[in-house]
Amino acid sequence: MAGFFGLGDFQKSGRGISKSSMGKSRFSLFFEIVWVRIWKLFAINFIYVLFCIPVITIGPATAGLTKVLKNYSIDKNAYVWSDFFEAFKKNFFRSLLLGIFDVLAFAGVTAGCYMYPRFAAATGNNLYYVIFALTLSAAIMFSIMNFYMYMMMVSTDLSMKNVIKNSLALTFLAPKQNLGTLFLSLAIIALCILLVFVNLQFLLFYLFFPASFIGFIVCYNCYPVVQKYVINPYYERRGEVNPELPDYEADPDMTVFEDMGGREKPVEIKKRKKGKTIS
Repeated sequence: MAGFFGLGDFQKSGRGISKSSMGKSRFSLFFEIVWVRIWKLFAINFIYVLFCIPVITIGPATAGLTKVLKNYSIDKNAYVWSDFFEAFKKNFFRSLLLGIFDVLAFAGVTAGCYMYPRFAAATGNNLYYVIFALTLSAAIMFSIMNFYMYMMMVSTDLSMKNVIKNSLALTFLAPKQNLGTLFLSLAIIALCILLVFVNLQFLLFYLFFPASFIGFIVCYNCYPVVQKYVINPYYERRGEVNPELPDYEADPDMTVFEDMGGREKPVEIKKRKKGKTIS
C-alpha cells in the first residue's frame, strides 16, 4: 500500500531499532519502538478504524491490528497493509464470532453497571450492589482475556477452545502485567473521551489514535506472557528455541573475532529454564 498523505510507503520494513538499544530497560525500549514506528502506528490505526466501521467486522479487524502490533512489540518487521489483511482473512470466522460476542458482552456490562446501582438506590435492596460488583469483576476478567485471545489467535494454531482456556489461565498467571496494562488502557480511553467533551474536533484524532497505541501497549506487556507459558514450552518439547526470541549471538555485527592462541576454554551452554506449559 503506497504512502498515506505522503508520509511513506507502509510496505517498507523501516529502519528498525538500533543495536545500541540492547541492554536498555523495557520502559526505554518501549518508547524507542514507538518513536521509530510512530507513522506506522498512525497508519494501522486508520486502517483499523475503516474496517471497524461496519461494526460486525470489529473482530477480524482486531485480529489484523494485533498481528501487526505483536510483531512491532518484539521488534520484528510487519507490513502494515499486507500483514493486517492476511490476519484479517485467515482468522475471519473465529474473530468474527469473538468480536460479536465482545460487542454484546461489553454492551451488557455497560448497561448493568449503569442500572444496578440505580436499582439498589431506588429499591433499597443491597443485592443489586452485589450483582453490580460481580458484573464489574466479570468485565475486568473478560477484558484481560481479550488481551490474550487475539494474540494467540494470530500467533498459534490452537483451537478456539484452547485459546479461550489459555486466555483464562493467563488472566491469573500474570496479574502485574494484566492489571497494569488494563489501568493504562482505561486511562488513555478516559483521556480521549475527555478531549472529545472539550472539543468535538478531537473526534478526528480517533482516526489515528488511540487504538493502535493501546494495542501496542497490550502486545508489548502481555505477549511475553504468551511466549513464556504457551509458545516457549511448545518449542522446548521439540528441543528447539523459539525463533521469535532475540538471538544476539547469531548477529554477525555483534561478533568480534579474536585469535585466542590456545587460550580457549570450553563453552558452557546454560540450559533455558522451562516455563509452565499450557496446552
